[in-house]
Amino acid sequence: MISVDCRELSRGDLPQWDDIVAQSPHGTIFHKTGWLNACAEYYGKKLKIFGCFRDDMLVGGCSLFIGKKWSGVSYAESNSGFTPYGGFVLSSLPTTSVHKQEMFSKQIIESLLDCIKKEHYISTVVWNSPEFQDIRAFIAGGWKSQVQYTYYFDLGVNIGSHIDTKLKKTMRRAEKQQFIFEPSPDISTFYSLLCETYARKNLKLAASKRFITNVCSFIMDQNCGEIVVAKTRDDEIACSEIVIWDNRKAYRWAAASDARFLDIGAPSLLLFNTLKRLQERGIPKINLSGANTSQLSQFISRFNPTLVPYFKVQNRIFNDIILKYTQVVR
Repeated sequence: MISVDCRELSRGDLPQWDDIVAQSPHGTIFHKTGWLNACAEYYGKKLKIFGCFRDDMLVGGCSLFIGKKWSGVSYAESNSGFTPYGGFVLSSLPTTSVHKQEMFSKQIIESLLDCIKKEHYISTVVWNSPEFQDIRAFIAGGWKSQVQYTYYFDLGVNIGSHIDTKLKKTMRRAEKQQFIFEPSPDISTFYSLLCETYARKNLKLAASKRFITNVCSFIMDQNCGEIVVAKTRDDEIACSEIVIWDNRKAYRWAAASDARFLDIGAPSLLLFNTLKRLQERGIPKINLSGANTSQLSQFISRFNPTLVPYFKVQNRIFNDIILKYTQVVR
C-alpha cells in the first residue's frame, strides 16, 4: 500500500491544486481557486481545500465551503449558489491496470474522508463532477448517495443535422427576425434579464449583480468564457447566456430571456449559434445542464444531447446524533 498524508492545503499549496485540477479527469473550472475564492467571498463562507500527498506531491483533494448554523455549528458543502460541481479531484496513475488505479483512488478517497471527518462538520454535502463515477468508497464509509443528471452535447457532430426536427422549425421561425448574435460585455442588461427570467418562473435568484460581475470579470481575465446575446435590429436584447470553458469542455452556465421573444424561438436559435461558436473554437463538447428541471430538460433535449449521471454524496452527523438519542430514550 502506498503511503499518503492528508491535510488542509496552505496558500503555498494552491498552485499544486490548480495543476491537479487541470490534469485530473474530474477537474472543472469550478474547482479552480479563482472561482472558489469568488464564491467564498460572495457567500460569506470559508474555503477549505483538503489535500492528499504522496512524497510531498499532491495526488488528490476536495474543496469545501464552510458555513455556520445555529450556535456556531459548522457544516460543509462543495457547491455554493451558481456552482454546479465541486468536491473531489483525483490524479490518475500512469498504468493500464484497473486494479492498481482503483486501489490508488480508493486509498485517496478514504484518506480524505478521514481527514474531513476530523473536522466534525454536522453535515458534509458534495456534488462531484460527472466524470467522478466511482463512489463506492463513500458508500462503504456510510455516506448517502443520490444520482442526478446533466446533458452533454458532442460538438464534433454536424449540429444542424443532429438536432430535433421540431426544433429546426422553431429556429426557422426565429431566423425571420434576423437576430444579430454577438459577444457582449453588458453585465447590467444580462442581470436584468436574469432577474426577469427567474421571477417569471417563480424562482429565487441565488446570485447578486455583484456576484455575476465578479464571475464575468474572472472568466474574461482568464479568457475562459463570454456573454453572448441575440439582439434585434433595433438593438433590443431578446436573450442572453453566459458560457464558460476549461481545457476539456464548455458549460452553459446561465441563460436569460425577454418574455416577448420566447414564442418566436429566440433562445433556441441563440443556443444553436452558441454551439456553432464553440465548435469553431475547437471545444470538443459542452455541458448543457438543465436535466434535473423538467422545464429546462424539455427545451434542451430537443438538441439531442446525451444524458449523463453525476452523484451527490452526503454525510450528516446530525442524523446520527438523533438516532443515538432516540435509542437511549427507548
